[in-house]
Amino acid sequence: MPIEIGGIQLPRVHRLATLEQATLAAHRIPGLEGSVVQDLGRASVQLQVEGIFYGATANDDLEALRALYKNRKPVDFLAEIVGEAYFSQVVITHFEVFEVAGNPDELSYVLHVLEYVEPPQPEAASDLAAVDGSILDDAQSFMAAALAAASLPDLIASIPNISNPLTPLAGAMDGVEAAMNKLGGVTGPLQSLFGVGGS
Repeated sequence: MPIEIGGIQLPRVHRLATLEQATLAAHRIPGLEGSVVQDLGRASVQLQVEGIFYGATANDDLEALRALYKNRKPVDFLAEIVGEAYFSQVVITHFEVFEVAGNPDELSYVLHVLEYVEPPQPEAASDLAAVDGSILDDAQSFMAAALAAASLPDLIASIPNISNPLTPLAGAMDGVEAAMNKLGGVTGPLQSLFGVGGS
């Protein structure tokens, strides 16, 4: 079964294991026998690839495979299994190499690869940008209208003249003082009655 990962041929694969797993959530409902199971889709397919690099180029082949692992980027994965081609993108999540005594120039490896799914583009971001733009436009319109309605010199000119507030009251007590002087003859007996001395 020929397998190619990231453009590197893996000619001596002797074991290929696949793990597929559904993502299910079980919810308990009081009084209900059993759980309500909600299907949340499936997890990414995981593959375990076991093979051998043999010969003078074994170390170079392993170093090329290790570079893919260290890069942590999705790479193309091509496999022909039971006469059918399978193509996807995968990320290498585990890389193991070991050497068996008595087998020179033979390096065995174990790869764990995980199906890569392109993340969806967020649609809400464009909606938020439109809302933010609308708020900004409203604020700019409001400020433009406020500045057009009244400029700073107009506001300063409309401030009333602030003067001494007691000036209009200067003669208000003259009449009261004249009336009190006329009452001088009446208040004298009252002052003596209550023992209050006159001024």
